[in-house]
Amino acid sequence: MKKQILNMKKFGAKIQEYKDKEQSDIESSELVKSELEQANTILGKTDVQGEGIVVTLREKNIEETGIINANDLLDIVNELKNAGAEAISINEQRIINMSYIAFISDSFIKVNGQRIVTPYIIKAIGNPTYLESALIGNGGPVDNMQKIGHDVSIEKPNKVTIPKYNGEIKTKYIQ
Repeated sequence: MKKQILNMKKFGAKIQEYKDKEQSDIESSELVKSELEQANTILGKTDVQGEGIVVTLREKNIEETGIINANDLLDIVNELKNAGAEAISINEQRIINMSYIAFISDSFIKVNGQRIVTPYIIKAIGNPTYLESALIGNGGPVDNMQKIGHDVSIEKPNKVTIPKYNGEIKTKYIQ
């Protein structure tokens, strides 16, 4: 309920901003252009960069540890989202709300319909401390993977670059 009220306030503020800017066609055009750029960024249709983390997963001694599968990647993505990640990619495939991560065989996984293989490199933009804590805390997905013997490393570079989503965003039921 609180979120809906905040969204309505933002919407009301945006309407007022349009009314204030309607005096000038140039200002209105610039405002619409800015809104479009912001929407494309949120949808994942632009390359983005910022502070964050890079997680590298490698299978180590498969006979003992088993393979890294789609559920392992999905667990990490979900933890990153819960920790406030603003953008995520796996092996340069941008994760958006319509992305899927599918286990195809022991040798590869598909993300957004693209085949990816180990090592799996997951990039996330957000507060590096929060993102790392969500993954390595006791019972976190990286903690669990390390306990069974997978090779997992986490880096916190000053700048993480995540490419745009290249697929088409289709809706079937939204009117």
